[in-house]
Amino acid sequence: MEQEFTQEELVRGRNMFHMVFGPDYGEELSKQLQDGEFNKILMCRIAPEIWGLDSVDIRTKILCVIAVCTAQKLDVEYFIRAGIYHEISRREMEHVMLLAGLEAGFPAAGIARRQIDAAFMAHDEMVASKTL
Repeated sequence: MEQEFTQEELVRGRNMFHMVFGPDYGEELSKQLQDGEFNKILMCRIAPEIWGLDSVDIRTKILCVIAVCTAQKLDVEYFIRAGIYHEISRREMEHVMLLAGLEAGFPAAGIARRQIDAAFMAHDEMVASKTL
């Protein structure tokens, strides 16, 4: 039997997406909240709790996630776009990828670096579509 989620929990998940990814991309990503119980547990209960911890600023958290995703050879585009929203420069993101590559292996850094251009393009297209 699936767990019940309150409206407050769903709003909390949506707000977390907005805080991390900005109102536009965050709203797009918050549609994932409808993708079943697993996503709701993760994105409405667990993730807001972790992202809401206040001892580390949001820019540092995003750079940490970029480094972790780089090291694990995971899709990092989501967090590159979060970095764009929070005005983390391309250079800062690349340098974090280099550090992750140094410690985790440069093939991982190369895979992550190739995602930067696509993330910037997707972000620019989203912004341009809003101004039409």
